[in-house]
Amino acid sequence: MSHGERPVALAAECLRRIALGIATAGLAVSVGVTGCSPSGEEAAFPSRSIEIVSWATPGGPTDLLARALAEAAPPQFGGQRVTVTTRQGGAGAAGMQYLRGREGDPHVLGVFTASGTVNMATGRIPFSPEDFTPILRIQIDPFLVAVRDDSPFHTLGDLFEAAHARPGEVSVSGFGAASAHFLGFARLRAAAGDPDVRWIAYEGSADAVVAALGGHTDAAHTNYNIVREHLRAGTMRVLGVALPIESLPDAPSYAEQGYNLTPLHWRGVVGPPGLDPELRAELRARLLAAIEDPGFREYMERAALEYATMADAEAFGAWMAEEVATSRDMLRRLGILDG
Repeated sequence: MSHGERPVALAAECLRRIALGIATAGLAVSVGVTGCSPSGEEAAFPSRSIEIVSWATPGGPTDLLARALAEAAPPQFGGQRVTVTTRQGGAGAAGMQYLRGREGDPHVLGVFTASGTVNMATGRIPFSPEDFTPILRIQIDPFLVAVRDDSPFHTLGDLFEAAHARPGEVSVSGFGAASAHFLGFARLRAAAGDPDVRWIAYEGSADAVVAALGGHTDAAHTNYNIVREHLRAGTMRVLGVALPIESLPDAPSYAEQGYNLTPLHWRGVVGPPGLDPELRAELRARLLAAIEDPGFREYMERAALEYATMADAEAFGAWMAEEVATSRDMLRRLGILDG
């Protein structure tokens, strides 16, 4: 073995031992594993603090995920600091460009979401899933359709039948134009036979719900955590939810009403391109341990989000690629995207 090959082989063996320790014990692992103590160029990972890049609005769901991870992760990274860096701009392009520029560096991670794949599909950003290393999908946030408590609609069928009968008169409010929320509803509408429902776009999901509460739209397409307090107060009702939610045991799913699809928002963690496969496996193991932290579990419950880690990193990567392809197909179907 040459002088240049020896450190690489030793580092790989260290990573294997650390990953194995996390997978079997689920405990915090020190960088001082037997035979893997830092020594010159043979220093074990992590050798410095971990940076989580968020390209979302501070205080929003994606930013909150990044910060919850930053609080839970240090014990799983040998006590190293875990910080959140916000890099907004260009529909996420600024943060993605920064992450892509850190090729092979396991100390820099990014929080990725369904909105990112939609922006890739639209061409708003010059990136694809292959530009990053998928590591772990963490959570899903199923879409739902809610109405004011005095609405004449009691099922999704009621809403779509009215839209078929009165084209262009039924309206649904939601976040953004050509957004993940918009495409989620577009898929539901397609499953209902493409009734003429007007999509009224708002800059925030909370504003879209307020519009439905005020009678400015007939319904809102959003997520549970946005309407939770209105449901508790009895001022809104849920017509249908993409996937069953434990907090809404009586809300019928789309499938139960004959619409065989499950549009949802999701969030996870990716790394820069060119990550060593063993490092990716170690990062995934460390993050899996971090999201079992009691504080992180409390955050998930408080935000009414569902765990959805998938089988492995490859499955997450395939999911991201499929999301881009599905979104692109729907955008073309709607005439928003050429080709």
